[in-house]
Parts: sequence; structure tokens; C-alpha cells
Amino acid sequence: MKNTILAAAIEEVTLRGLRFTMQDLATRLRVSKRSIYENFSSKEELVSYMVDAILTDMSTQEQAILEAKTSCINRLEQLLTVHPYEAEMFNKNIYEDLRRFFPKQWQKVEAARQLRLQRIEQLLEAGITARELRPVNVGLISEVIKSSFDSFTSYHFLEQNKLTYKEAMESLLSIMLEGIAIK
Repeated sequence: MKNTILAAAIEEVTLRGLRFTMQDLATRLRVSKRSIYENFSSKEELVSYMVDAILTDMSTQEQAILEAKTSCINRLEQLLTVHPYEAEMFNKNIYEDLRRFFPKQWQKVEAARQLRLQRIEQLLEAGITARELRPVNVGLISEVIKSSFDSFTSYHFLEQNKLTYKEAMESLLSIMLEGIAIK
């Protein structure tokens, strides 16, 4: 039942963001709120379960990318654009709402982002060692990517530039790898 509730909660977040109510969820599932509360003691617990499921999915994808036998550049591109399938269509205010209304859950997201940055740094260093990438200041690249993560989780930035998170990361990677000069 927890996974059924999770799937319905993801649909609610896609539609309403994190401002959905447990009654909205019960209506979607055609069950009583009590049935939901038998599985999750609070909305906070449900959101925690959702965040954990999404972050676990992303971590699994990231690990598979790192272990793949492809070029460093290919793995870097894949790693930078990992995005959970469930969250692709989330209401665009999700990151801001998570930060504001569920700070403990946002801390989990921040920890996962930090782990991803560490993985990216390791991949950059491996690419430099393997001579697939030219020697660059990995800390500088990491900071650019971190700042991009911050901008790309802002609804206003993405909306203003008519981009999805994935499109923004793909463009950033293209600029980082190919520059902006016409050759």
C-alpha cells in the first residue's frame, strides 16, 4: 500500500506541488484519510518517504553511470543530467516548496547534491589523468556546477529562460566542453 500511496503522492506533487493535502491524496486514491495515516503518520513522513525513494533512484543511476565502460565525457554528461523519472514533470515550485516547508527533507537533497558533486569531481580528475580532458582546476569547475545546481532548482530561472532542469544542465555541459567560440 505504501508504494500505491507514493505513486499517488507523486501525481499530486506533479499537479499541486507540495501544497497538496492528505485529503487531496485520499480523494485521488478513493480511500479514507485514515487509510493513508495507517501507512504514514504525517505528511512530513510521506514526503520523507518520497524524497528517500527519489534520491535512492538517483543514486542508483549515478552509481551505474560511474561504473559504465564509456568515455569520461559521456559519463560526465550522463551524471550531470541524472534526474528521477518520477520527478521530471513535478510542479516547478517543488524545490522552493521543499526548501521552505520541509527543511529536513531539503537537507537530504542537499546531501545528495554534495555527493553528486564529489562524484563529478572524481570523474573530472579521472578524465584528466586519462588525458580525455585537459588539465583544469577541478575545484573551479565544481563550484560552477554547484552554482548551476542552485540556479537550476529555481523555478524563476528555468521559467524565465524557458528551460527544463535537464535542458539547462545539457547546455551548461555543452558550454563547458565546447566553449562559446565558433571554431
